[in-house]
Amino acid sequence: MAGLNIRDFEPARDWREFAALNFRTFRDSIPADEAVNEEEFKRHHHWLLSHFAPQDPGRNKVFIAEFDGRYAGHCWLGTQTDFFTRRVDPWIFDLSTKPEFRRKGIAAALHARAEQYVRDQGLPLLGLQVMAHNEAAAALYARLGYKARAISMKKKV
Repeated sequence: MAGLNIRDFEPARDWREFAALNFRTFRDSIPADEAVNEEEFKRHHHWLLSHFAPQDPGRNKVFIAEFDGRYAGHCWLGTQTDFFTRRVDPWIFDLSTKPEFRRKGIAAALHARAEQYVRDQGLPLLGLQVMAHNEAAAALYARLGYKARAISMKKKV
């Protein structure tokens, strides 16, 4: 795609855009019918970034998508320990595209780069989680070949 460049994350250059888009994506992951204390959520997001450390190349790999030189999105890869098998799998923590760049193939291109990276590491699978109310993302992941492995459920009492 003309105008699209996918490159490695450079924290000094990308942190502000990365953190802002990651915050928006994580905030949007909370269903609209669940009350959230915004200040507490901001503190929690700050903790998530410090705890999971996307800027630490020993623990994570982040790809940045630029479209015509502008930050368009990112894919943050880390690891997740499987609850049942205890196997440590590569995991997409965040695959996000800024709203003005959506529906241009950027998320699919970021995913393709992440998938190639995982293959190059000799790993056989890649996991992620998508929120049930995020139908657009779920449809994208289904097109990319993902299949549901578990369903998380909640009930108001």
